Amino acid sequence: MDVEIKQDKEKSEVELKISASADDFARYVKDAAKKLSKEKSIKGFRPGKAPIEVVEEVFGQGRLLNEAMDRAIPRFFVEAVLDNGIDAIARPKIAVGEIGRDKGLKFTATAAVLPDVTLGDFSRIEVEKHFIEVTDQDVDKELERLAKMRSTYLDVARPAIKGDMVIIDFKISIGGVALEGGQGKDQMVHLGEGHFVPDFEDKLIGIAAGEVREFKINFPTDYKKNNLAGKQADAWVQAKVVQKRVLPEINDAFAKQLGKFTDIGDLKKQLKDNFQHEKTHREEERRRGEMTEKLVEGAAFSVIHDVLIDKEIDRLLEEFEEMLVWQQKTIKDYLQEKGRTIEQVRDEMKPNALKSVKVGLALRAFAKQEEITVDEKELEEKAQDYLKRFGSSKEAAKKIDPEELREHLTYMMRNQKAMELLETKVIIKEVKGA
Repeated sequence: MDVEIKQDKEKSEVELKISASADDFARYVKDAAKKLSKEKSIKGFRPGKAPIEVVEEVFGQGRLLNEAMDRAIPRFFVEAVLDNGIDAIARPKIAVGEIGRDKGLKFTATAAVLPDVTLGDFSRIEVEKHFIEVTDQDVDKELERLAKMRSTYLDVARPAIKGDMVIIDFKISIGGVALEGGQGKDQMVHLGEGHFVPDFEDKLIGIAAGEVREFKINFPTDYKKNNLAGKQADAWVQAKVVQKRVLPEINDAFAKQLGKFTDIGDLKKQLKDNFQHEKTHREEERRRGEMTEKLVEGAAFSVIHDVLIDKEIDRLLEEFEEMLVWQQKTIKDYLQEKGRTIEQVRDEMKPNALKSVKVGLALRAFAKQEEITVDEKELEEKAQDYLKRFGSSKEAAKKIDPEELREHLTYMMRNQKAMELLETKVIIKEVKGA
């Protein structure tokens, strides 16, 4: 097989002119003939055993050669890419030049490639390491939050104050037109917790059970629903019940209700350990983010192909859609709510996508320079751990492409190793009180 290579640095593409001889192509013609003769019985021959000439006569030369070409092109392309050390990405564009049993196969493959990356002097990168401290105040705030979650409510015959819960019926309108979703019955409002428009909660302070109030509310300029942001609306509210919150006493009994804790001191220790772990993890992520950002700043990149950026936008969009699921929304709901198009959302994601792509490329270049590899055994163990989240192997097979999983895990594991090594080569400056 002969390969002519033409690089286009300005487009981050490579053109491969691949010529496979009749002998190289022959085995794919043979495989194609075997496949076709299995699909349709040919008199006098067992399935898959008919000679090539007979298959060609039955199915036609075009069908036979097309079947052979579909098998041969991906394999010849991969062989050419691997033999010549080309970092091709995505599927290539194929243009067939010549094909025949006696002529072989000639085709041109045009593929996007990874850009060239030149790293700067990463030994001069300075990164701050923030001192991690968990205070008694952190623990006390968490205890207060846990107590609020287990609070009870008692009806009171007095006007509502901040911290109370008021059960109301309400209607919201603009210009006499009711807002979609702007009405409800027996709605619980915790005054002062900010779950509603601030104006709305503030104007319920002092309301008593049975009282009706009408007032105006102003939606914030950054309100989540664009069609309401910055607008003024009319509110009608009838209070049905006012209740005061009764917090449980934070003591040994409270601790035992939360789990296998011997006393309040045991619970506080667990909370402090949890905070320490969480803050340490967040600081590590922040530090490594700063480190990779500076690695990218000091690197030089040739043209980055749109294929890479589009693929990263696809990933970001998929993550965003998963987040919306937790809010019981779809991407269609979000677009309607915000009055936007999917193209606008993708455009807004582009800067972050480009940043992520550059980080990945820089870490890849560092890993290559430092000869960081992912061990096959490590990869297999990671893949098995990942697949355990599925109920069965059949379920996993439906949802996961094995090659894509290997590629993703290899990328993640290599980057993890690269960051760990890079952290030993940069200048770390410890900072207290950050």
